[in-house]
Amino acid sequence: MYRQQSQKREARSVKSKNFYLCIVRKLLIMIAARLSPLQYKNYSQIIIHTIMKKLSILLCLFLLSCSNDKETIVVQYSDSSGVELLSSPIFESIEIVTLRGEGAPDLSPWAKMLVKNDTCYITGEAKIHLFDANGKYLNSVGERGRGPAEYLSLDDMIIEDHGEISVYSNQSEALGVLYTYSPQGRFLRRTELPYKPLHFFKAEGFNYHYFGHGGSIGIMPYQLYITDNQNRLVDSCLTSSDVINLGIGTVFSPFGDALNLCPAYGGEVYRLTGGRVQIIYTFHFGAFHLPELFYKKDYMESYEFIESTPLAFKIRFFENPKYAVLLTWVVNPEQEWTRWNYGVLDKATATWKWYFMKEGDFMDDPCLSYMDDSYVYFTVDPIKIKESGLSERFPLLEAIDIYEDLLVILKCKLK
Repeated sequence: MYRQQSQKREARSVKSKNFYLCIVRKLLIMIAARLSPLQYKNYSQIIIHTIMKKLSILLCLFLLSCSNDKETIVVQYSDSSGVELLSSPIFESIEIVTLRGEGAPDLSPWAKMLVKNDTCYITGEAKIHLFDANGKYLNSVGERGRGPAEYLSLDDMIIEDHGEISVYSNQSEALGVLYTYSPQGRFLRRTELPYKPLHFFKAEGFNYHYFGHGGSIGIMPYQLYITDNQNRLVDSCLTSSDVINLGIGTVFSPFGDALNLCPAYGGEVYRLTGGRVQIIYTFHFGAFHLPELFYKKDYMESYEFIESTPLAFKIRFFENPKYAVLLTWVVNPEQEWTRWNYGVLDKATATWKWYFMKEGDFMDDPCLSYMDDSYVYFTVDPIKIKESGLSERFPLLEAIDIYEDLLVILKCKLK
């Protein structure tokens, strides 16, 4: 079980600080404007104008740094299994949705999933498969191959508000490419990106290119590049290093119109909005936290370090206005065990609580796949439900047909 040991700081309101920042900055600009170049009468006024301009910039930077000051959430691991996540008090009810339909392929519980406009989008076999709210298979989009409308890998999917579906592939070309289709699967266009990131997503009119530490091809000086809709560079941030990238975890997750970025490494979770990056949560996993010396190792040294050191990796992170859920993969090579662990933030009480899914083989666990404002979605292989004994603890799972059902979604309604 994780036990939160947070040192409370005085609460700060980002909204109010931004308000005061705006007011103070405008006042300074107004004062400086009174001494505009057209009004300079002597050298002393030029000096005053320069000082006021620099003071305005420095004050803005100071207030912004204060508004981003976040509490570090320190957690410890113990061998006790604690409370099972599906029994958590944050859930009002659990609904079973079975995915089935003629022509649908086999699906993995670890596939990427999005829910939008009562349609469930799940990746599998290098395609995006569409299901309705009741789990009925609709159709599939995309195709692996080397043709003009085909790609070699499906690394991310982007669902536009108007229904268009884009596949991001970082293996098809020298640069990253977006392949866009209609909801019915008709190929529409191919868009070449200026980079070849490990992951790619779009939000609020900006494109976010995530390379991770070291990048997907060669060494990139930054982990994140931001471009506008014309692929012009807006910003580059998060200093990179020559270190192995596992490529694990759902890096991007929607939060309203913005995005959250949750790298597997380190303790930070970021908010991406308006072409800007802000740290929203910082975790420290105690004895399982990735030390700073890891980032100073070369490729082979970092790989050997991961294989031999107890570590916690952030795998998936989702957030809505009421809750946040973090899935971590805790690895202990010395004792030869691995486990999934869940942190749940109830924003009403501003407290994190930590859960396991269950004891036993972690690959049998239902996988945290998606979260919206009303539900948390877990996916699980129907066969694993029977083998793991999950149906014994949750009798509603007894009705699952292991021969007909492609995948089972546990749709957990939030209180």
